[in-house]
Amino acid sequence: MTLSQHDITPDVASLTRRLKREKAARQQAETLLTEKSRELFEALQQSQTNQEKLELALWATQESYWEWHATDDAFLVKSFGLRKKQVKESKHSAIALMAIVHEDDLPTIQFQWSLAVHSRCDDIELTFRVKSVRGDQWMRSRGRVLRRDDNGTAVYIVGTSKDITRQQKAEQSFQLMASAFSSSREPMLVLSDDFTITESNEAFLSLAQLNAKHECEHQSLTAFLQGAKEKLQQLPKLGQLQFDTHLITVSGTTIPVELSLAMFESRQQGSTYLIATIRDISERKQNEERLRELATHDDLTGLKNRLGLNAALKAMTEREEPFALAFIDLDGFKTVNDLAGHDSGDNCLVAVANTLRTVFNGDAEVTRWGGDEFLIAIPVEDEQQCVDQSQALIEALEALSFGVSGNDVRLSASIGVAYFPAHGNCVEALIQNADAAMYQAKTLGKGQVFVYRHGLIESMKEQVTLLTDLHRAIRTRSLDFYLQGKFSSTGKLIGAELLCRWFSPLHGMVSPGTFIPLAEAHGLDGEIGLMALESACEYIAMMEAEGLSVPMSVNISANQLLEPGFANIALSICDEHVVAPQMIEIEITESIFIQDESSALRALTELRNAGFVLSLDDFGSGFSSLSYLRTFQFDVIKIDRSLAKDIHCSTKALSLLSGLVKMLNSLQYKVLVEGVDNLAYIPLMEDMGISAYQGFLFEKPIPYDQFIYKHVHSSIPLED
Repeated sequence: MTLSQHDITPDVASLTRRLKREKAARQQAETLLTEKSRELFEALQQSQTNQEKLELALWATQESYWEWHATDDAFLVKSFGLRKKQVKESKHSAIALMAIVHEDDLPTIQFQWSLAVHSRCDDIELTFRVKSVRGDQWMRSRGRVLRRDDNGTAVYIVGTSKDITRQQKAEQSFQLMASAFSSSREPMLVLSDDFTITESNEAFLSLAQLNAKHECEHQSLTAFLQGAKEKLQQLPKLGQLQFDTHLITVSGTTIPVELSLAMFESRQQGSTYLIATIRDISERKQNEERLRELATHDDLTGLKNRLGLNAALKAMTEREEPFALAFIDLDGFKTVNDLAGHDSGDNCLVAVANTLRTVFNGDAEVTRWGGDEFLIAIPVEDEQQCVDQSQALIEALEALSFGVSGNDVRLSASIGVAYFPAHGNCVEALIQNADAAMYQAKTLGKGQVFVYRHGLIESMKEQVTLLTDLHRAIRTRSLDFYLQGKFSSTGKLIGAELLCRWFSPLHGMVSPGTFIPLAEAHGLDGEIGLMALESACEYIAMMEAEGLSVPMSVNISANQLLEPGFANIALSICDEHVVAPQMIEIEITESIFIQDESSALRALTELRNAGFVLSLDDFGSGFSSLSYLRTFQFDVIKIDRSLAKDIHCSTKALSLLSGLVKMLNSLQYKVLVEGVDNLAYIPLMEDMGISAYQGFLFEKPIPYDQFIYKHVHSSIPLED
């Protein structure tokens, strides 16, 4: 049967609609699937990102991640290296991990772990030590229970661990420092940069007489110190300070302290703080005061000594207040000292000191200047006052009586007076003028007072002070004789020269260039020469007793050498000390020939015949004349230091010395060079044939005891 077009049209239309609906449903399903897939992908991506962030955070804090499963009682550990993508996984049994834990920490770990697993406590935090090749390391482990079974027992725990060894050591160090700060016997403070006290220890509280820390905290350090603000302001520039000051206690008393301050910067807080250490120096100050007392006072009399007087006079001159200075020298004291002995002499001086205190009381500065000399500084407005007191002192001293060898010995005094500022505006000038006045009083007779007048010091300075002091030094044999060795080029001691030294109590160390010409001008050089010969013989004898045989040279002045019979006197001194004259070398200068050439030749011949060794000193200086070498045969020629100077750097100087030495060697003289103070000279002089040297390069002039101590182990061969 045939269907018409009209019959099939409705069915096609229905099918078409059906197909469209299915297609739309399929497209909707695909779209939904696509969206779900995208959401799933994005969720996966987010999970990976979160995991990376977690790993990055763990890497940054150097934490290790771990998880524990109850099924196998094992720990899975993830650790992160220095590179953030470097991840290391490892699995350990609980027994293996417990084996590396320090035995002292095991009980705590086991208790805390059991508490987390079997109770409802989900959080775990442990600090413990583990053993490693680097020694014990501190670990901190934190964890949380994420899953429990039906019985409440933990079956899954996760957490992190970190090596806190460095932090633990830092904390221990801090605790030690805090403990040291707290328990230190030295008072200590922590201050802010504006000197506000933030922390104090018990020692400071005790020193400041505080009961509790809050009494000083938040207060400025300056509130406890006396006059220290200016010094504290220097701290920012210097970084540290140390100075003496005074601490003011709560009761208001002051304690001398030594304050040490150091500035530090806190890296964590970015701020500056100060550490102050305070030391009680009361005992030190007391000792210093006692030492000052001993240094400024005379042991015997208790009066101020020279140092004490100088300080007092300096203060008085700075105040510009008028005062008188009385210089007192006892007359007759030497008799007491010589006849009755030093003990009686000391008792005499003590009695004189008491008399001085009685007569010059009040503000007078009474001083023992030295020996039997006293100085007194008296504040006065009327110049006659000091003169009257001085006269009263003389009368009081003359009234004293001292029994010496069954006889009564009486003292007196010669007193010189000078006024400040009329007779001197400085301490040195005032003492010098008072001293000159005292010697003028002595020349007038015993028991006199003389007031300095202008022009006196100019006319008497050499005669009254230096010359009289030199007389006293010779009389009391207080001149010193030092020794300076003579050496071969190898440093071997071959002899020594005796050199006179004088330390004057009034003038200090006086140069030989000053007092030797003065002695010669006033006829004292003969006495000094004899003292030198006696000292040389004594030194030779004492050194021979020590097994040291050293020829000694002595400088003799032309005046003394020209005296008739000098050779016999010198020989008798040697005989008295049992010293061969061949051990004594007499040094003279060329001036003897200018003074009296014929007498000089006679005197030198007598000395040579007596067995003494003769040397010509300072050859090449001044008016040197080679004719003297032809006239008289010396044993030794000592070349002056001026000819040796700069021979290592001056061709002219080297040639001059070389020619001179060559000439002396040809005349068969022994040559010694003085003033050798440069090592560079030695090889040059050795090439010239010089074998004897003297100078600072080898040895400076030193006292006998030092000389013998230095050379006692040396052996000196005697040369023919």
